[in-house]
Amino acid sequence: MAEVKELALDSSAVLRWLLQGQRWQVVDRLVQSDVVDLVLPGPVLTEVIAHAPVKGNVSTPTQLRTALTVAGMRVEPATADDLQEAGELLTMSRAHHQQHNDREHSLSLGDSLVLAVTARLGCPIVTSDRHWTWLADQGLLPVKIHQL
Repeated sequence: MAEVKELALDSSAVLRWLLQGQRWQVVDRLVQSDVVDLVLPGPVLTEVIAHAPVKGNVSTPTQLRTALTVAGMRVEPATADDLQEAGELLTMSRAHHQQHNDREHSLSLGDSLVLAVTARLGCPIVTSDRHWTWLADQGLLPVKIHQL
């Protein structure tokens, strides 16, 4: 029997799955898997609740949280240590910003919190955020990134 592994999801992955956006089937396979425990760092739930209605979802915040929980996603709150790590990630990000399409990219507060929780758990994270992949490729993130 295969060992069950934790895998974190970023809000971009969850929203693709909920709204059946581009490559939503990749996330759906993870949701259906018996060998993966899906974790939502706390800020992911907040971002999903805030962004789903903007993208056309009419579910209430309670309905969204229930749907994610029933699908097997566990919400992992941030700890005091995570908050400290997030601050360190924000500082690092500002020092190593990326220029792309005439825009500067760095981590947001939410991004930093998500990455800090994921780092504490020691599990990889699925995201469509290309900047996270760039930072990981530079050896600047303490987590493994799986790009959607």
